Amino acid sequence: MAVTLGACGSNSVPGTGSGTGGGSGDGGSKEAATNLAALTQQIGEKTTEKNSAHMTLAAEAAGQEINAEGDVEFSADDIKMTMDMEIPGQGSISMVFAEGIMYIEMPQELEPGKSWIKIDPNGDDAMSKSLGSTFDEMRKNADPRASLEQMKDAGEITAEEQVELNGEQTTHYSIVLDAKKMAEQQSDPEAKKAMEMMDVTELPVELWVNEDQLPVRMTMTMAMSNPASGEAIESTFQMDYTNWGEPVEVTAPSEDQIAEMPGM
Repeated sequence: MAVTLGACGSNSVPGTGSGTGGGSGDGGSKEAATNLAALTQQIGEKTTEKNSAHMTLAAEAAGQEINAEGDVEFSADDIKMTMDMEIPGQGSISMVFAEGIMYIEMPQELEPGKSWIKIDPNGDDAMSKSLGSTFDEMRKNADPRASLEQMKDAGEITAEEQVELNGEQTTHYSIVLDAKKMAEQQSDPEAKKAMEMMDVTELPVELWVNEDQLPVRMTMTMAMSNPASGEAIESTFQMDYTNWGEPVEVTAPSEDQIAEMPGM
């Protein structure tokens, strides 16, 4: 489970990626941001203002494909999120991020009437100590504000074009990151190690932003550490955002639904 969920974006950093969005044209998009810092600020302001979105995630790591879908609610400096995920060989699981805590509903009950586990990045239990930082990174990676904030001092916009994506006009940005700078920014030792093991100097990222300066899609390839072997592996990642500003409901499970996890 740790290997598979780790592939969803934990202990990872952006890497080589390629976009898929259409041809160039004039379109009706607002004036594009001239640098990554300005783009980061614009998206941060508009994302917090709109407050919510629907997300679709497609990821691949170590030959496994993972698909997930859910809703996210943004506050000024954090997010709440629900996500349903299909994991090869394990079935469906549901996740909820709320108040800095991650809850996972397993495919089967762990105790009678209890199928949820709780992972607290600051928790003292074995599960939280083992996976807390991993899932805290997952939470951050779902937030485009946090992803761009990490990138803004390590990269630059190299190209932009007006394209139609998912039925709306967007500005497609190509971004190139300095791999060494990104590695230096990693607070997690395993993430830093995985970055340093990659024999690259530049890390491309593709980003599509609509006329309201809200992200529509982000694609990248990431270096991450395999929790089972410690080796660096590559994971491709695409996150699509739709239904900006529509109401969403994010509710954590009650305590009587949460199982006590045995020592690991």
